[in-house]
Amino acid sequence: MSGYYFSPGSRFLIKDNEFIVRKELEVDYELENLNYQQIELWRKDDLLKHWWDGTLVFRINEAEKKYIRVQNFNDLDEKSKNEAIRRYKILEPVIKGEISPSEIKSYIEGLNGQVKKSAFYEWKKRWESTEDIRALVAFKSGPKGPRISKEKQEILDGAINHYLENYIYEGLDYTYEDIFSECALRIDEENLNKEAHEKLTYVSRSKVRRRFMELVDIYKMDLPKKGTVLAKLKRDGTKKEVIATRPLQRVEIDWTPVDLMLVDPADLKAKRPNLIYAVDKCTGMPMGFFVTFKPVDSSALKQCLIHIIMPKIYLKDLYPFVEKEWIAHAIPHTIVVDNASVNDSYEFEEGCYQVGVKEVQFCKIDAGYQKGTIERAFRRLNTTYIHNQKGTTFSNFIEKGRYDAQKNACITIQGFIYMAHLAMVDIVANSYDTRRGNSPHNLWVQGIEKNPHLMLQIPRSIESLKILLMSGSELRKIHQQGVVIENEYYYSPELMELKNLFEKLNREDEKVRVRYDTSDMRKVYVYDPINNKYIKAEFTGLKRKKINIDLPVPLIALELDSKRKIEIKKSFSPSDRAKVKRKMKLIQERDEKQIKKWKRNKDEVVNQTSDFILETVLKPVDQITSKPVITTETNVEVPLVNDEIRIVDNVPEDKRNNKKKSEPRVDKEKDWYIEYEDTDDEDLPSWEATMIKDKKEMTSYE
Repeated sequence: MSGYYFSPGSRFLIKDNEFIVRKELEVDYELENLNYQQIELWRKDDLLKHWWDGTLVFRINEAEKKYIRVQNFNDLDEKSKNEAIRRYKILEPVIKGEISPSEIKSYIEGLNGQVKKSAFYEWKKRWESTEDIRALVAFKSGPKGPRISKEKQEILDGAINHYLENYIYEGLDYTYEDIFSECALRIDEENLNKEAHEKLTYVSRSKVRRRFMELVDIYKMDLPKKGTVLAKLKRDGTKKEVIATRPLQRVEIDWTPVDLMLVDPADLKAKRPNLIYAVDKCTGMPMGFFVTFKPVDSSALKQCLIHIIMPKIYLKDLYPFVEKEWIAHAIPHTIVVDNASVNDSYEFEEGCYQVGVKEVQFCKIDAGYQKGTIERAFRRLNTTYIHNQKGTTFSNFIEKGRYDAQKNACITIQGFIYMAHLAMVDIVANSYDTRRGNSPHNLWVQGIEKNPHLMLQIPRSIESLKILLMSGSELRKIHQQGVVIENEYYYSPELMELKNLFEKLNREDEKVRVRYDTSDMRKVYVYDPINNKYIKAEFTGLKRKKINIDLPVPLIALELDSKRKIEIKKSFSPSDRAKVKRKMKLIQERDEKQIKKWKRNKDEVVNQTSDFILETVLKPVDQITSKPVITTETNVEVPLVNDEIRIVDNVPEDKRNNKKKSEPRVDKEKDWYIEYEDTDDEDLPSWEATMIKDKKEMTSYE
């Protein structure tokens, strides 16, 4: 991505109003509002704030519109990415100025047919117009040819590797026709044992050439002819120490475990975080940082790169304790990183090239002196404020002694980030540096003033910067509520339009790429494969989860909430549903039997209310004591002084004439009588039922 700047003639959009820069004054810009044909004066800080808020977007470069057809390099397949990287490696000596324009012709001839002259100049034109590796991606129209079978692929790879190991890497001459002939011979040998309908056909010469370029190692090919030094120079570029003379010329990045135990909100355990830190070599100015509990990878490095490039105008709003200003920002010219395996990856390098970094250098193993600026910066941070905090692990076990860092840990990652801003801005950037003779802040300001041609370039918009470098990336299906990340739904009207379009095209089950900033989960970006753009979607449930949305919401906050819900879910027994189903089945079977019984005795008049009391409340009858058992699920001790229910054969006359009581029911099978009142269940006393079967017992009770 080529950088953008508020230079005369540049155009940008602010809230549907298009502006063009007419003049650059000391602290202001003279702008022309093209919508209203008016001249306006704007302060630079106000323009940067609009860019930070996402309301200012530069007008897209026509060259980018023509040559860049993909939003993110990682959205491509491996073949397309490798081809673009190969083209960049071929152009690299010309880009760095190692080969002058007059030497380009001989340089192309020395590539042994790897690229045609017309193609080379086309790649060079694309790069000079955009300075973006995405412009080197090959896009071919029309249907692709059929792929060869796995068996033919193995034969082709074997023939190519045979020539690579025995001829090319030994410095011997070769031609593509030699490799094609070897492949054809191997296919003929394989066909000797095959039937006519099973015989393999030859691989085309163009396929041999394309596959050769995929397998060849340029460094090994140059090694026998040019020697180790020149071969490494061509592959890695110059390795001599560069003395930075201006800001942004060389920015060093490194990472290390912090000498401080922080409380991880995901499990409330004390852990050592990893700090990724970037420093400008010329001035010693802190450029940016990133803190994570997870292992450092290329995604974490790209998060740090976002912080390096973006203006730090958020300080007063998010961190009011910070008194000074953090003015360091913009796209660096060169980035130097450690040669550890986490950094030596194409993913981070690709991200740098996409945002406009001209060069990425990797130091030699155990060569910390090559990036001494960042090494000294880490030591200063440790001695400035880390080793005097509760929970510090100190630099070594001798300093630590018997100090229990885990027990004394009391700082969260959010608090550490706040403290890091205080240390880097108010102490490191604005304190006197004896080695440089001034503070990094003053040296930065002086360096910008001495180099008026040095423009603090920023990407076209903050959204484009985040889409290129955001470390969070998932494939998700679009639901009615939006897309979900860590149990949080993100929604926007444009996202629903994409969902409806998928349904029209019978692609409703297709998953889309969702990118998000792990340091701020208040919004995500969803890739629209139909219109080749990213759609912004906002959060929907952070307020309900009682998460403060006035500050950036890190991914770890959502992970904590998701983890808590999972633990609560596990506390419920999964067998409860089956238990209820079984009970409902028993009730169904019992009622089914009862209904069948009623249908068999349909000639008899059945009183449902009386049957319920006799069959449910007073059943079953104990055969030994002849007492009805009142069924209940609660074991209640009934005092002996409670009232009794007596069931008699003959009902007294005075009882029969009582108006408050309803008519008695006669059980035809056993000639029992029961009396009951229309009383609420809560008003019923605690009863003990007694059966009286003969008149003698009844007389004794009377």
